[in-house]
Amino acid sequence: MRPPRRGKSASDRAVDQAIWARYAATVRPLPGRAVPTIPPAPPSAPPPNAPPTTAPAPARATPTPAAKQRAVLHKINVGAVPAGLDRGSWQRFRTGRITPTRTLDLHGMTVARAHPAVIALIEGAAARGERCVEIVTGSGARSADGFQGVLRRDVPRWLNEPGLRERILALSHPHPNNPGAIRVLIRRQRPG
Repeated sequence: MRPPRRGKSASDRAVDQAIWARYAATVRPLPGRAVPTIPPAPPSAPPPNAPPTTAPAPARATPTPAAKQRAVLHKINVGAVPAGLDRGSWQRFRTGRITPTRTLDLHGMTVARAHPAVIALIEGAAARGERCVEIVTGSGARSADGFQGVLRRDVPRWLNEPGLRERILALSHPHPNNPGAIRVLIRRQRPG
């Protein structure tokens, strides 16, 4: 029969934390990921001959699973290869072999109507498990100062807002000669 398991001693835990701290200092996180944190050291028991302390330190509240820290997500540029997407998937997406299941045409919409429509499209596609959608912004009216359209300028910014950015993996124009539309590759939802 095996002896009952006992927890590690305070000195063993301190050694483990020192090893972890040395290792964590050498780790370079993946793009869009946070540096691993060092777990707090558990309080050690005072020696038997030590004088009593004035008051015990208040216990820290443990974070609930819903309060997990989210990894920092970097801005996605239209047509730029995003971190975390393999080359084959990027090529299939960029060349149109991953076809959009839905298209949102913003022609004739004001910014006030277009913004909620874009949010609804992305959130709905993510909820339904769709992989790719397309947003048609149009080229916009050109003027002497090079103005190319409010929606064409604003839609990429909206797609990088915190509520939507977590659901998006990549952005691309359907063709280099068609900057008036944006294809959106939706991030797959992981269970858990």
